[in-house]
Amino acid sequence: MPKAPSCAMRLLTILLSSIVTSAAISPITTVDNLIVFGDSYTDEGRLAYFQSHNGTAPPAGTFIPTANVTASGGYTWPHFASQQLGATTYNYAVSGATCSNEIVYRYLESINGPFPSVIDYEIPAFLADVEYALGAKNSTFLSNRKPNNTVYTLWIGTNDLGVRAFLTDSQQPGTTISNFTDCIWSVFDAIYSTGGRHFVLFNEAPLDQSPLYASIHNGGVGDNQYWENKTSYNTTEFEQKMLEYTTSVNTIFSYGAPFQLLVEARWPGASFTIFDIHQLFLDIYSNPSEYLDAPANTNEPYYGCSITVLGSNNCTASEHSLSSFLWSVILGLITGNILT
Repeated sequence: MPKAPSCAMRLLTILLSSIVTSAAISPITTVDNLIVFGDSYTDEGRLAYFQSHNGTAPPAGTFIPTANVTASGGYTWPHFASQQLGATTYNYAVSGATCSNEIVYRYLESINGPFPSVIDYEIPAFLADVEYALGAKNSTFLSNRKPNNTVYTLWIGTNDLGVRAFLTDSQQPGTTISNFTDCIWSVFDAIYSTGGRHFVLFNEAPLDQSPLYASIHNGGVGDNQYWENKTSYNTTEFEQKMLEYTTSVNTIFSYGAPFQLLVEARWPGASFTIFDIHQLFLDIYSNPSEYLDAPANTNEPYYGCSITVLGSNNCTASEHSLSSFLWSVILGLITGNILT
């Protein structure tokens, strides 16, 4: 079993401490509902629904059950967190998502459209579910959602900052990283409007150390199914560019969240916590055996895929256990290994 401290316990601890500093009107003592937004690090099957229904989104009131077949290689962190918190998870995350398609637009052939983003799809889906729950009779769907028993989390940015996005100057014309961080605050505006009061924002992981973005010199992979011509670039330059982007965004989050909450009073009565996933990664890199089963591996992915198999599942799995790895594929994080 993975050795990492419980995500649920970390989450509950930081929530309780944040309430004191933000003077939330509705203090939280138990978490009955965990409502999550994000990308493949969080998705438990919503993109799979799109793909199996010809690109059609789940109708309002559809509960996406947890699944152990995900882009992260197994159960994602909300599955374990909800178990340990005794909470029901409502998961709106979509693998491949960005914060907004108006900032980073990425087309997905299997759904005949762009990856559903947080602000363009996930938030509207949540709002539709809130309306559905208000009118539903004899249903438990979102039925006990209250300001003091529900936590809302957002983990997004990996696809916004990476290849075919800001890293390769592929963002929509005229948009900047400031537009991305403004999008983040807008997500919480929408949640707040429905009565949400307890927010958790995961900051950006050190993606410069991932197999996809690490330089060849530092053990990163070469040309691959996600970045077919990586070696045509100066990989050291792009590794450092990713370091700059992720740390800059995290600085904006660190200063921006208290500014928006306390100075601008953007969300009166709310609590806002930054979950420092960046530092957790660095801890794992420094002490891998404390988090991963032997032989702990933080550099290589569990699945090695050739550039010739783009879009297929013809990948070679390691002979070692999945619980020994930080990465399932070259950018797919095994969140169940580090957050449980």
